Amino acid sequence: MDVKILFFDDIFSDLFRKVHDENELVWDDNWVASLEKALVDPNNRLGVTFTLIKTGEIEAWKKIVEKEQPDIVIMDYYWPEHALKKYGDRKKGGEISLETLSQMRKAFPNLPMISYTIKPDQQTMEAAYNNGVTLFMEKVAMAVPEVHNTLKYLIIYMMRSK
Repeated sequence: MDVKILFFDDIFSDLFRKVHDENELVWDDNWVASLEKALVDPNNRLGVTFTLIKTGEIEAWKKIVEKEQPDIVIMDYYWPEHALKKYGDRKKGGEISLETLSQMRKAFPNLPMISYTIKPDQQTMEAAYNNGVTLFMEKVAMAVPEVHNTLKYLIIYMMRSK
């Protein structure tokens, strides 16, 4: 089975990377690398090949989804720099993803979507589900591939259930 994952996260955006210096980006970059490592199985013992398409261009989501034709979308919940640019307020970072998720769900009703953030509360989780997320997860603040193995198996389950 081949699974194409479209991964939207502000850490891939030029806007975010211009505002934060390399020392601030190290943790996020390491986290992404560990997620990629968890999804890539060099022995392919599960018979699943994951392709990860990374983007920070959330404003162009529709064009990207149509071009890439992903099997699943993973999206960061909180986009502070984009919210500052759009609303003048970093605290509205969740509104960026909620608006996009809602529009994405309407345009692609059968596309599985996973959203995540660090230390979510019930309101955050409910907002994500109310805007079309298939699965909401807490971003584990560890850059260890084994921590992300559960995500791999959840994605496989979601693809088998399609």
